Amino acid sequence: MRFVMPATGSFVAVRLALPLCALLATAVGAAELVTITPEWLAGPGRDPTTAPPAGKEADWILGDHVLRNDRIAAVIAEPLPSRHANMTVRNVGGCIIDLTLADAANDQLSCWYPGDGTVAYRFAGAVAEGRGPADTVAVRPLVLSAPRVTFRVESPATENTPRVEVAYTLTDGDDFLTVTSRFTNPHATPLSIDLRDTIRADRTFASALDADANCVWWDDEWFGQAYGIVPVGRTVADPAVAAPARQPRDPVRYFAAGNARAEIPPGGSVELVRHVFPAASLVGVRAIAARLSARPTTAATVLVADAAGPVPRALVEFFAGERRHVAAWTGVDGRVTASLPRGAGPWRVAASTVGRGRAEASLDPDAPPADGLRIDLPRPGAVVAAIVDEAGGPTPCKVQFRRRAGGDEPAADPDFGPDSGDTGVKNLVYSHDGRFRRELPPGDYDVVVSLGPEYDAVTLPLAVARGGETPLVATLRRVVDTSGWVSGDFHSHATPSGDNTTSQLGRVQNLLCEHIEFAPCTEHARIDSYSPLLERLGATARMGTCSGMELTGSLLPVNHQNAFPLVERRHTQDGGGPVVDNDDPVSQVARLALWDDAAEKLVQMNHPDLVQVLGDRDVDGTPDAGFEAMLGYVDVIEVHPPHDIFQFPTRRDDPRKQVSRIFVWLQMLNLGYRVPGVVNTDAHYAFHGSGWLRNYIRSPTDDPARIATADVVRACEAGHVMMTNGPFLEAALRAEDDDAEQVGGPGDQVVDDDGRVTLAVRVQCANWLDVDRVQVFVNGRPDPALVATRRDQPAAFSRDVVRFLHEFTFTLDRDAHVVVAAIGEAATLGVVMGPEHGADRPVAVTNPIFVDVGGDGFTPNEDLLGLPIPHQGTATHRRHVHGHAHPHRHAAPADR
Repeated sequence: MRFVMPATGSFVAVRLALPLCALLATAVGAAELVTITPEWLAGPGRDPTTAPPAGKEADWILGDHVLRNDRIAAVIAEPLPSRHANMTVRNVGGCIIDLTLADAANDQLSCWYPGDGTVAYRFAGAVAEGRGPADTVAVRPLVLSAPRVTFRVESPATENTPRVEVAYTLTDGDDFLTVTSRFTNPHATPLSIDLRDTIRADRTFASALDADANCVWWDDEWFGQAYGIVPVGRTVADPAVAAPARQPRDPVRYFAAGNARAEIPPGGSVELVRHVFPAASLVGVRAIAARLSARPTTAATVLVADAAGPVPRALVEFFAGERRHVAAWTGVDGRVTASLPRGAGPWRVAASTVGRGRAEASLDPDAPPADGLRIDLPRPGAVVAAIVDEAGGPTPCKVQFRRRAGGDEPAADPDFGPDSGDTGVKNLVYSHDGRFRRELPPGDYDVVVSLGPEYDAVTLPLAVARGGETPLVATLRRVVDTSGWVSGDFHSHATPSGDNTTSQLGRVQNLLCEHIEFAPCTEHARIDSYSPLLERLGATARMGTCSGMELTGSLLPVNHQNAFPLVERRHTQDGGGPVVDNDDPVSQVARLALWDDAAEKLVQMNHPDLVQVLGDRDVDGTPDAGFEAMLGYVDVIEVHPPHDIFQFPTRRDDPRKQVSRIFVWLQMLNLGYRVPGVVNTDAHYAFHGSGWLRNYIRSPTDDPARIATADVVRACEAGHVMMTNGPFLEAALRAEDDDAEQVGGPGDQVVDDDGRVTLAVRVQCANWLDVDRVQVFVNGRPDPALVATRRDQPAAFSRDVVRFLHEFTFTLDRDAHVVVAAIGEAATLGVVMGPEHGADRPVAVTNPIFVDVGGDGFTPNEDLLGLPIPHQGTATHRRHVHGHAHPHRHAAPADR
């Protein structure tokens, strides 16, 4: 380690002789500044008291810098122009990306930017002070321990901007970071700048100005983390203007004499100092703000209890009149202590939980009860669940609690937490083993227990009594036989993606409790993995997975591609993944396909405008090159929604509006493009987010624990996929060539000598699904002679698990691809799939079976199904007739 110490107008270099362990041993009673390195993570960084901050939004990687004392911990991102937290939280180099309490790590901050979020910073040194002359460190990695440590970054001036220096200082014992920005004007003319900061605190945060305490705060009440800023020598509100309502992403502006702009003369400087701090709740933030602004307060303690004693996790709210001042959750002792401004008159205090309701009391903050204000809540009801499989063993399950109307109690469903949470999400409970205890308001409920479309759902009436425990016992029966196939969702997200804030644990629970048997992790802009969470739940045998990503360029909607498996390089930028090419989707998908030395992987085109891809790059309706070259790298295409196969478009008036993907996919098949179709949820939130679409992939094993990612990749490349939102559809086509029978399923090609073939179709449904129409599509067109409906062919349908069983025999007069689709025209997915998709019709669609009539090779018919679209000429698309020549590795046909 090399230290540089100031010495009379010059710098003298000295070497630090202390080893790393000895230096960190001196950190007791000190502040620390450490660069995150593999060696540090394997040594002192393994200790939870010194490890980088944890939390739902923790985004630190190797090379970032931890500032920590015994009160708080912060991570300053390595000041590099390539440092991004995720897809939407970008340019974070030199900014605070993680901030939390040291002894209760719970980072919920996406990023705190000094400035407007566009400044590119570089490392400017670090300083250790308080044990003699200040030591300035000029090289990294950093390992400093001192009463006061500072991390410095800088940005050089440009033609119209000042030089910016930012110093993050942490002092032993402080519960805040002091952030100092110095703006220097090296130009010959004055500069005028905005004094502002920017914060990304998303979704579940609220934010407001507290002009009295000169504070801006952000509060994520549910996830239990809050943040505040108090400037020094400036105000966060214009004293001449009433404090406006704030949104969490609104910038913070700093005023002096009513002006948030600063004038910097040539050669001059302006300094902005502010304290930035975390707390476990808004109560904590406002207490710190009051102390920093020297505002007199009184500590008031509230005890929430019921007949059995203290009530933990009760929400306590303090109101000054009708204005809500602060709120916090009680700890295990049932208590909350708040610092309330003096002289504000009597306060109204409310306490509530999901199961107990709400009670209020009055509090005089100038004379609070010595032993605290007690608020009594009634005893809740409680449900104790024991959901089992047919063998009586534990099983994942999704449990919905639906309140019945009637009586004096309100009919609103219970709300266990936000859609970005885990375990309890709105009126759902996700349980990975079927066992849980959940407090509920007394009353009558309909409880729906489910585990995806292979299982019958169980609906039970439940009467929950106050003060008692009500058993919830159910057996989930797997009634649909999917032997030889496994279910998969290849596209879902959680908060590491940056365009949502869903707990990744909640995503994994959602997938498990919908019986998705294989799900790669496909976060935006980073390679990531679900494996640690499956291990944490003890559920690795329940779901196959692998690392992957979605590479998401800004040209919508064509420049989104998923790929799996990919090699994850944990705690590195983007997980070691490729970067986007916003202007050139062909370049981007090529980069993704060739990643990891062109290793075998599945490359998926996500929700594209297929007409734009095929031949209308600028969506003006005039044929051009499109982005057709992308198809040379792509293995599968998302074609949802699948029900569109029953609603063919008849005209196209506006080229900017997408044509149904599944329809254009059928056109592509007719043009000779053999790119299999898939459907995925693209789930971003956890309230029924996963499960309402899925693929069934042909598999050599039915055991999720034994699923090989390579088998999934190869089956999808070959088109051995059925797409569904519930019904399980099987199709097998029998053909004869030289008196030898061939049988092909989705993705296969068979040869038939005279065109006479037989198609066997079977559809299975659990008790909450139904189908009443089965349609065969020949070369993309619904054949009117190859349709069966419950009304017209009742013998082919039943009310049993096997809803449909029938053979279609027909003659093909030329080569053809055959697709089978089933739908419940008089049915919906219903309550099992929640309010967003409950009204969807049950539907399933196979990938095509190709029939080479006469055995002279397959020739596509080039029928555009009555709707011309811009596309490439025959010479271009014919190379796709017999599959792709992708540059990334694939298994040889004999290995599939």
